[in-house]
Amino acid sequence: MNEDDYKFVLQDLRETCIGARYSYEELMGAERVPFKFQTIIERLILPVADASQTIGGHLLAITPKDPCYRIYDSLKAAVRYFVPKPGGGFKEKKAKLSAFVKSTDRELEGMLIQEVIISNLALMGFKL
Repeated sequence: MNEDDYKFVLQDLRETCIGARYSYEELMGAERVPFKFQTIIERLILPVADASQTIGGHLLAITPKDPCYRIYDSLKAAVRYFVPKPGGGFKEKKAKLSAFVKSTDRELEGMLIQEVIISNLALMGFKL
């Protein structure tokens, strides 16, 4: 993989898609990341998460007891990921964070998180 694969920020009216290979530290300096999400990272996520950790790696290890789970759940986060097919290749899937955390897909070897999707409406209504 190229160093910049899965490092992107795409926004439309409904949602913001963030590439899963961004570390929290890189997200703080990226200019396309919504300022409010950067503030949430700085004030609420970084006190309990490692700044060098990728957003995809963090969500791969997150549990419902993790304080960051409630933050991402409040942002109506979803995860787009790929799981390996038995005959070769990958199948793309998308799941809300609550379903992703309960999924057995997280334990599959070769599973790859592509992006994290947050709702712009939920981001706008998030109280700091």
